[in-house]
Amino acid sequence: MIRPLILAVLLSAVAVPAFAQQQLQLGGGKAEPSEIQADDALEWHQNEKTYIARGNAVYKRGDLTVKADLLTAYYRELPDKSTEIFRATAEGNVLITQGDTTSATGGKGVYELDAQTFTLTGGNLKFVNKDDVITATDSMVYRQADDVAIARGNATATRAKEQKALRADTLTGHFAPNEKGDKELSTVDADGNVKLTTATDVVTGQTGHYDVKSQFATINDNVHLTRGGNQLNGDYAEVDMASGVSKLLTRPGQGGRARALLVPDEKGQTPGLPGAGQAAPAQPAPKK
Repeated sequence: MIRPLILAVLLSAVAVPAFAQQQLQLGGGKAEPSEIQADDALEWHQNEKTYIARGNAVYKRGDLTVKADLLTAYYRELPDKSTEIFRATAEGNVLITQGDTTSATGGKGVYELDAQTFTLTGGNLKFVNKDDVITATDSMVYRQADDVAIARGNATATRAKEQKALRADTLTGHFAPNEKGDKELSTVDADGNVKLTTATDVVTGQTGHYDVKSQFATINDNVHLTRGGNQLNGDYAEVDMASGVSKLLTRPGQGGRARALLVPDEKGQTPGLPGAGQAAPAQPAPKK
């Protein structure tokens, strides 16, 4: 699903030697036709070998749309005298959408064709695909050849309507085709200050791996699991978000131990453990 979004940025600057008006229709041959619009100007800079669309610039091709304050394409000449785009940029309020379910936003987008790498930076970094939302503060990078997306800087992955969130310094998402052949998020690797939040638990560690389809996560290195006022510590945690079962485990042969700090409530019960929240059994009256 993400690949067509990135290609839209490239195709937004198809090499045609005339931006004579503020709307340009591009024949696509066997492909779908493309359209570029801008409120202010469409420019061709021959000396700089660039094409520029200014002012609420929009590129459309099928159900794909790229919007930005400024769209720029850089081209180079080939030995046969033809040209090819090798870099495309989108600046200011960048919004890339596909249909009604997929979007990506940022302050600036850069696509390097040779490296097949697209980078979003600036404010409001967000990728949305149906119910999945990924945000970051530093950058979002998509490596097209590897089907890998990397979110850096307080990166967070959440699913709408579910009390689940995965945070880390860096989140790396791996995409794979589903039953229909569409690319979708398959697994997520988390690195640095990992925090997994569910409806009942908060699990922290240094690294993690999350299988999206099975909703099963593993958190490693100096792991703490908190439920209510209780805290459990271990070498690593297994969190089955589908069943709601979390486990703290130790690695055999490494001398580690699983530990728990249990805090009773005012009634002497231990929240989160069997029997929590239940009334204490009645005691028989003392004999006189």
